[in-house]
Amino acid sequence: MPTERPASWTPAYPALLRLLDAVIEAAGTAPRPTADLTSLRRVRRDLVLMGQGHQPYPDSPLGWSPHAAFRLIRQVITAAPLGHPAVGTVLRLAADVADQNAAARAAASVKEG
Repeated sequence: MPTERPASWTPAYPALLRLLDAVIEAAGTAPRPTADLTSLRRVRRDLVLMGQGHQPYPDSPLGWSPHAAFRLIRQVITAAPLGHPAVGTVLRLAADVADQNAAARAAASVKEG
């Protein structure tokens, strides 16, 4: 499993948090929120942990986890409004992390076979 963040993480991380903050704020002020605020706040907390170099899961190995990152990024994308200026940056990060997951899966299948 890759242990390094993709190069796109550094510029995308602040954009990811801004996008998530905008979604949380909109859901928190909406008369009938369409998003689960508790879940979104948990995603934000986990992203901050990953940004600090920790894993959001207590039993995870130390280091970068593209699987955990993709799970969190996907939740942000699902809640995000398409017109937000950070969406493009976040989608590019999601693509890079998905490529890391594919490479890890391919490496694992080579070891097995």
